[in-house]
Amino acid sequence: MKVIVIRPNLCKGCKNCQFACMVAHSEEKSPYFLDLTDPRNQARNSVVLGYDAAPTPLTCRHCQEAPCVTSCPSGAMYRDSESGLVLHNQEQCAGCWMCVMSCPYNLIAPDSRGRVAVKCDFCIGNERPYCVENCPTGALSFEEIKESTEEIETEEEKEEKTKYLIIGASAAGLACAAAIRREDPWGQVTVIAEDSLVYSRCLLKDIISGARNKEQLNFAGEDFFADHGIEFIPGKKVTAVDPDRKMVYTLDGWKTTYDKLLIATGAKPVLPLVKNLTLGKQVFVLRSLEDAERITDAVERNKRVIILGGGLVGLEAAEALTAKGAKVTVIEQAEHLLPLQLDSFAASRYEELFRSHGVGIVTGQKAEKIELDEESNVLGVELDDQGYLPCDLIIVAAGVKPEISFLSDTGIAVNKGIIVDQQMRTSIPDIYAAGDVCENMEILTGKVSLTPIWPAAVAQGEVAGLNMAGKDAELVGTFAYQNAMSFFGLPTISFGWPEPPDDSYQVETDVSPDCYQKVIYKNGRLVGAIFQGDLSGAGTFGALIKEKTDTSGYQGRLLSTNYTYFLSPELVIRD
Repeated sequence: MKVIVIRPNLCKGCKNCQFACMVAHSEEKSPYFLDLTDPRNQARNSVVLGYDAAPTPLTCRHCQEAPCVTSCPSGAMYRDSESGLVLHNQEQCAGCWMCVMSCPYNLIAPDSRGRVAVKCDFCIGNERPYCVENCPTGALSFEEIKESTEEIETEEEKEEKTKYLIIGASAAGLACAAAIRREDPWGQVTVIAEDSLVYSRCLLKDIISGARNKEQLNFAGEDFFADHGIEFIPGKKVTAVDPDRKMVYTLDGWKTTYDKLLIATGAKPVLPLVKNLTLGKQVFVLRSLEDAERITDAVERNKRVIILGGGLVGLEAAEALTAKGAKVTVIEQAEHLLPLQLDSFAASRYEELFRSHGVGIVTGQKAEKIELDEESNVLGVELDDQGYLPCDLIIVAAGVKPEISFLSDTGIAVNKGIIVDQQMRTSIPDIYAAGDVCENMEILTGKVSLTPIWPAAVAQGEVAGLNMAGKDAELVGTFAYQNAMSFFGLPTISFGWPEPPDDSYQVETDVSPDCYQKVIYKNGRLVGAIFQGDLSGAGTFGALIKEKTDTSGYQGRLLSTNYTYFLSPELVIRD
């Protein structure tokens, strides 16, 4: 297999590689007519200066364990099965910027319209990548490397079929299924799910706004199960697990056995203690495809909407409903929106944006009572300060909790979620758990906690699958404090703590009309970062926080550094 090899010591900083990339991806395809000021003509690579002012060329490594792929909730970022390259389907891209958040080399960026991501495509169709063709020093070269060969399965192994059962068909469940199939071509893999379709919950807002149909929410591809030889049984709500008999039971009376079981049932919405909330006919949550479809139908008749909760889900619903012509008000009991992800300054920019689009924002208050008529139709919301807001429809976006209601008699150890070890094993042999349903070691805090984000679910599912198939894999910890978002065209990525825990921490900020950047650190260790507007370099700071890299030599100028100051990339772009 051929890959790009980077030799930084040969780079002279001429930037021919960048110019060639811009030409190759421009509309004119000619260096003589290339408009360097046109943001659409952006390079997919870069040349950066390290701490010693030495230039280093950067181009996508098409990493073997590509974080951009595992973090993508839409399926737009994928590894091509034939070439092994990490490619990007712009038509499938949701513009969520999770890939930008996850790339430590700053090689994925929003396009000029801020709608979809742009990354290296390896110049497929050309004999060699254009950056390699135009490098005059040999700092970039195109070379053949040997691929590792896997043992061929024997017929004897083929006869020993393990029966794998996976409950849940979202990020963790399908990552587990794919990992099992890679290691065990002959095992019987079955995925059951309460949902009728495979879809990304991160994209439910697009159902409400009309930006996508339900088939376009499939992040795995329509041929995933057929291509992997996996049986998918939809519409099965699990009601009980019997570890002694290795049996799973569902609501409709169906049952099945297993040799190895993964529980990846995710989480369910939490309803706050608000009087009459559970009685109102027009009260909804947003967790499933059916929820999104019910909201879409209801808002056609009920245009005044109140959303309880100003976090990510609540604001995504608010933006989507605004696009449908609804009059929306968001109520957040914290002092500002997105209190878990952003500081007050970054949140204030979103508050201004939402208000400018006609969305009402109420912070520092909470709903006390839902007013209903005699037929339980929603009339309005009473606030704890005695204020009153009339409405026709309520969406509750006040958080989630693990779906473990069916495990009460199993003996499986639980806290807030299912307790697992580094192999994703539960306290019962042959039963594993992954995703929002389980608790895992969180890297930033150093504590075992829930880690309800997409990249964590994928990583946990893959480790579970490898161990279920007989491999010895460990997940030392998960970095759960990372978020990417975009509302009304303003993108933001945040890592770690949005505010310093106390006065012993130092803060650096860079503020301009279109950009806000902030880092928080103590004793040379970064613990928080916010990038709003301009996302350049955001992924680098996520890597520095995750790896607990010592940045003490650059305090006071951290926001002007780049990854070459700290990270040592491999010369070969793919292992």
